[in-house]
Amino acid sequence: MIKRLLAFILLLPAAFGQINTSSSSVTVTATLGQKVQPDQVGFSVTVESAATATLSDVMAALQGSALTLANFSSVDSGQQYAASGQLTNLVLDWMFQLTVPLANMTSQMAALQALQTSFSHGQAPLALSYSVQGPQVSTQAQVQSCALSDLFAAGQTQAQQMAGAANLKTGNVVALSSSVSTLIGSSAATPYVIPICSLTATFALGQQPASTLTVSASRTVQVPPDLVVLDAYVSPPQDATLDDVLAALSGTGIAAANLVAVYGISGSEQWEFSMAVPFSKMKDAITALQKAALQKTVSYSVSGTQVSPQLLAAQDCSDASLLADAQAQARRVAAAASIGLGC
Repeated sequence: MIKRLLAFILLLPAAFGQINTSSSSVTVTATLGQKVQPDQVGFSVTVESAATATLSDVMAALQGSALTLANFSSVDSGQQYAASGQLTNLVLDWMFQLTVPLANMTSQMAALQALQTSFSHGQAPLALSYSVQGPQVSTQAQVQSCALSDLFAAGQTQAQQMAGAANLKTGNVVALSSSVSTLIGSSAATPYVIPICSLTATFALGQQPASTLTVSASRTVQVPPDLVVLDAYVSPPQDATLDDVLAALSGTGIAAANLVAVYGISGSEQWEFSMAVPFSKMKDAITALQKAALQKTVSYSVSGTQVSPQLLAAQDCSDASLLADAQAQARRVAAAASIGLGC
């Protein structure tokens, strides 16, 4: 995920006030506090697989369901234990996040339960569990509930009340301040604006010079992760060197650059390494770690996912895009306040 921020300032026409440095003003921040009816519900879904399963294997098993690569969030490793309490296998937990309209909650639960049953009777060693999260308010519903014209009217009323308490009257708009945040990514079918449902306005108490409109624009780009993070732990004999430790991890692709930390535990040391590999190489990497783990001094785990710098760099979060977002928001705010924009 990447996020960038840009501040954009426009002059409002000078016709809204004349220069008078001795004049005063009143500033208010209006926030819409009405409750928005929840319109969706979330599902947190976990698919458990063997340690040698790949993301492609899991997605193939989910084909035809509502769970797609766009819903995939992370993968971690877990331990399986026999009834006696003895450790048996390392497994992978693949996590998905799914949101559906509130009206579809019952049908989606039935679909997940059917998928859960099919996994339990299928040939692939997969298991599915899920939990319900919500209800929630969708971003689209938030956008519809956050009207800038209502914010400006509320702010203007508040300013008039404050000025009236001091036996004064509000005049022209001196300054407006707003922000806009745009989410782009797999969780949105099309880019949409996340409203910051507040507006700060300054009104003149008398005549004021040319006004300004300030807009802060940010973009959050969400993309499915393309790297899996693998951790390896080595507990060598005392006085072992880094070369000795790396020798125990030979063939895994782990190098000195992957060293995270060295811990002292009960008079012995544990060396921790971490590396991120593409999902296409995950199976080979785990197989190599499993081979290294045949030594009692080596263990490993899967600790999550990352988005590669190359994938992040390919997303649209340029200054030109942010400026366009800010300009569009500035026009919306100006229209809500019934004012025009200067150059």
